[in-house]
Amino acid sequence: MIAIYARQSLFKKDSLSIEQQTSGGISMCEQNGWEYQVYSDAGYSGKDMNRPGFIRMLQDVKAGQIDKIICYKFDRISRNIADFCSLLEELQKYHCEFLSISENFDTTSPIGRAMVYICMVFAQMERENISQRVHDNYYYRTELGFWGGGYAPYGYKLARIKYKGKMHTVLEPEPETLRVVQDIYTWYLEPNGTATTILRKLNNELHIPSRKGTQWTSRVLMDILSRPLYAPNDMTMYNYLTGIGAKISNPVEDFDGKASVDLYGKKGDGSKHKRCREVSDMYCNVSSHDAIIDSDTWIRVQQKRKSLLRTPNRAGTGKNSPFTGLMTCECCGTGVSYTNSRGTQGYYICSSKKNRGWDSCEQAPFPVKTSNPAIMESVISHYADPDVRQKLNDVKLDKKKESPADLKQRNSLMGELSTVQAQIDNLLESIASGNPTLIKYANDKIVELDSKKNEISDKIDLLNDRKSDYTKDREKVILISQIIDDIPGILQNGSFDERRDLCHLLVKKIVFKKDHTIDVKCTI
Repeated sequence: MIAIYARQSLFKKDSLSIEQQTSGGISMCEQNGWEYQVYSDAGYSGKDMNRPGFIRMLQDVKAGQIDKIICYKFDRISRNIADFCSLLEELQKYHCEFLSISENFDTTSPIGRAMVYICMVFAQMERENISQRVHDNYYYRTELGFWGGGYAPYGYKLARIKYKGKMHTVLEPEPETLRVVQDIYTWYLEPNGTATTILRKLNNELHIPSRKGTQWTSRVLMDILSRPLYAPNDMTMYNYLTGIGAKISNPVEDFDGKASVDLYGKKGDGSKHKRCREVSDMYCNVSSHDAIIDSDTWIRVQQKRKSLLRTPNRAGTGKNSPFTGLMTCECCGTGVSYTNSRGTQGYYICSSKKNRGWDSCEQAPFPVKTSNPAIMESVISHYADPDVRQKLNDVKLDKKKESPADLKQRNSLMGELSTVQAQIDNLLESIASGNPTLIKYANDKIVELDSKKNEISDKIDLLNDRKSDYTKDREKVILISQIIDDIPGILQNGSFDERRDLCHLLVKKIVFKKDHTIDVKCTI
């Protein structure tokens, strides 16, 4: 049987259709009385051989059903030299000939195969040149502030404008979907706002379809919540994007809040989505379309997304031990948890032993029967100590909301931040004068000052976190002081939930040590 193969990458007026490519092969077969089968792939590139029609044809070759493959041109089979050479070797192994109608090459002779290889070099070079032109044009368009290509993001539609005699594609807000995007950002910032609650609202309550007319997925939703193209090109966005490592292509004066921004960059190896890329591997361009989300809202959403990503698994919610979530192994550093053993009250073992095998950690199991009373007694003794009680009382009487050293440092940093911001404002005013030389040096200085501003802001954020921790610790101390006399009774006779909650209040960490002792580190 003869196989006639055709492939068409794109449906264009000037490209040969599948029917046109196969007509010559069909005529040849009919004139010679040969039995034939047509295999075709519409809409597939020749860069590789992962095409359904082609794969089906190869399967028939290996089954011994095909004696010869006919195609219009050999580049319909592949534009990759290595793939094509491997194919010819495979065809020879199964005694299958190959014929290109337009080139009329005979692959059964050495000269014919050599000519095919030479032509394949030019075919691959052409494919690579086309790929490079597409790549260059994409980034050229984005640098001008136009849409690089592809479907319009949800909330926008595509429009065409003329720029320097050429037509370009831009994004325009789409009123119907724009409001949905704004609602999504608002819902996410609500106290119970999560991807799950928003998906339930969109799919089950409001029945709003996605761009493709299908139900929303978490991937599509998180793409909307993570893409900066919805936010304006103001200085708030400039500071945020530079702070997370994005490379800014535009000068700082382009961030005037009158347009928007977007991130671009090559996908990482094996990455299918832009959200899988590192921001430091991408760059930011000012984009000419209008923003639909203010910068403060967009940044608050990113901060919430990051905080949720950092949220650990819910520790301490197990029902087998009141110490679950507090215990760690000194040998391997992993968490320790309860495991049941027939005929005993169970043991405490580390996650290494539990998940990676008994020999993964040298720490021996701790029997629950002896460990629990030892831990309880250690906690009771600690909070019965007069020195500990005095320390609790001192902290309770201390009305300060943060340490004096942190307060002093905060005031100093706030002063530095105001000074740097004033310097940036003065330089921005000087840029307005329009002196080219002055603008050059002012831009360089602004970048330097902006970097310094980010460093100061990071230090202030760190102090804010410590202030929050300081306040939380003081609240814990006050609560412990109120129940300190009830600690023995609750730990010995309370319900499981009461004992668990009290242990998580009183204890910071429980370390199972190499010498088979237990070290209980209390909150204070």
